[in-house]
Formats: sequence, C-alpha cells, structure tokens
Amino acid sequence: MPNTFDMVAKRAVRALRDAHVEDAATDARILLCAAANFSHVDLISQAYDEVPSGVLEKFNASIDRRLAHEPIAYILGEKAFWSLTFIVNEHVLIPRPETEGVVERGLELMRKVERPAILDIGTGTGAILMSMLSERDDASGMGVDISVEALSVAKQNAANFGVKNRCSFLQSDYLQNVSGQYDLLVSNPPYITEAAMGDLAKNVKAYEPDLALRGGEDGLEAYRQITEQARRVLTPGGYLVYEIGYDQGDAVCALLASAGYTEITCLKDLAGHDRVISAKI
Repeated sequence: MPNTFDMVAKRAVRALRDAHVEDAATDARILLCAAANFSHVDLISQAYDEVPSGVLEKFNASIDRRLAHEPIAYILGEKAFWSLTFIVNEHVLIPRPETEGVVERGLELMRKVERPAILDIGTGTGAILMSMLSERDDASGMGVDISVEALSVAKQNAANFGVKNRCSFLQSDYLQNVSGQYDLLVSNPPYITEAAMGDLAKNVKAYEPDLALRGGEDGLEAYRQITEQARRVLTPGGYLVYEIGYDQGDAVCALLASAGYTEITCLKDLAGHDRVISAKI
C-alpha cells in the first residue's frame, strides 16, 4: 500500500500524541507541508497522492525531532513575529507573541520622536529591534547580546529584512560595553527564577538557551543591572521598555521608581497578565 500524504500524516499524529506532544495534528501538518514545500491547500488537494521518498525521509526526520520535544521553530529554522519571519536556531530564544507588546509600546512612545535611536539589550534574533525598524524607516538602532552566536543570527535577520544599514550589533554583558545616546531602550531580558527553572516545559528547558532564560534567584537580576546602567545611555526624557514575567509587575515598577524613573506604566498581555513595563528617564 502506497504511503499517501493522508496516511503518513495520520501515522505521525498518533506517534506525537503517544509522546504527549501538544497540538499533534497541527504540528504534523506544518512539518509535512514544510517537507513537501506545500501550502495547507496543497496538502488537502493531494491528500491521497503518494509521498515521494525524499519528502518522506525529510518528514520522518522532522517528526523524530518533534517526538523528542524539540520546538517546532527550531526544526523549521524560522519563526513568525510581528510582520516578519525570523531565522532561529538553538542559540536564540524563540520569539513569542507576548513580546510584540514591547514593540507596540516602543513605537507608541517614539511616535513623535524624529529619527529615534533604539537600543535592544539581549537582542537574540533581533525581533524587537527589527520589528521597530520595519515600522519606522527613519529609525536606527543597536542590538546587544552577550552571545556571539546570537548576534550572528541577528545579523542574518537584519540582512534578510534590508535593515542592516540602519542597525549595528555589539557583544556585551548588558550595557557594559555600550556607549552613545539612545532615545529608547527595549529589552526582553532573562527573568525566570531559579525555582521556576526546574518547572519549565520540556521543550523550553531542554532546547532554548539557558542564558536567555535564567534571571537569578528572584528573576530580577537583569532588571537591576539594566535599570542602573540605562541612565548613562538614554537621552534626557528617553524611555525604557521591558518585557516582564507575569508576576513581576510590582517588583520591577518598584525597582524603577527607586532608581528615579517617572511615568512608570505596566501593561497587560492578551491573557490579562502584567507583561510590559515602560518608564521615562
């Protein structure tokens, strides 16, 4: 009996469900479309066609990786964020929908600023910085990361999106090596507490970079360092925008207030959790 697209998809879904992979049907469909270079419509219209051997081999290899709970974004090598599709690999945190709130808030705060200069601390893929640059042709910025491998990914994304002439990249432990003046500092820093690290989902804990997750004993170490150092590089009246953990709103707001920041605002994500904090220098 030939291996049709419908048959191999159903077989994969069963295997994924047995391995307790969430969204097994969706993941199988996405990976089969990627292996065959199909759209969803193609997959439906050719459901009972035989799968070419090369496609089947590629699909089975992808399913094996997903059975080990590797995130689907790493298997595909890309992740959609904002209006862009970013290259991702094991050296960078996978961009998440809630981080778009940082982009939205940053764009709002810079709405009346001409030629804004943006500093992205812990840039990873460059998702926050490049999403903002894609919306503001007059903006420029710098992406900072301690990981050379992460910066390599960000540079590739900048080239793909045609913004490499408006951004630069720097290896630095937070703002240690940063100089110059910026109108806006944005950051999605590591904020997982030591206690919570042990409770992370298998696909996060085993595959996503520890450096981008671990935020110290109380999850606030990055916020302390950035908040203290940001005053040196922000222009007078400049702004800072953080992504935070769902239960960190009060603590980060208090940290900013004690450091002398004003106009401190905490915004919620679509799930109703505290997620984005902004403040003025």
